[in-house]
Amino acid sequence: MTLLEEFQGRREQKPVEPAKKILFAVLGDLLGRSGFDNQWDAIDDDDIKEELLEENLAIVKRNLP
Repeated sequence: MTLLEEFQGRREQKPVEPAKKILFAVLGDLLGRSGFDNQWDAIDDDDIKEELLEENLAIVKRNLP
């Protein structure tokens, strides 16, 4: 399962890894805001969304104690 698939299914199967919990919560909040969600949806290439999720997950992991 890809990170994008995990993110898309985050409501049905909540992540257990702390870094994913943080990433999904922050991105989920952003996607709930007008304008940002449209930009995310405008990204037609799932590989780009996957890359964005992976890079931001790495940032979260680097910043956890």
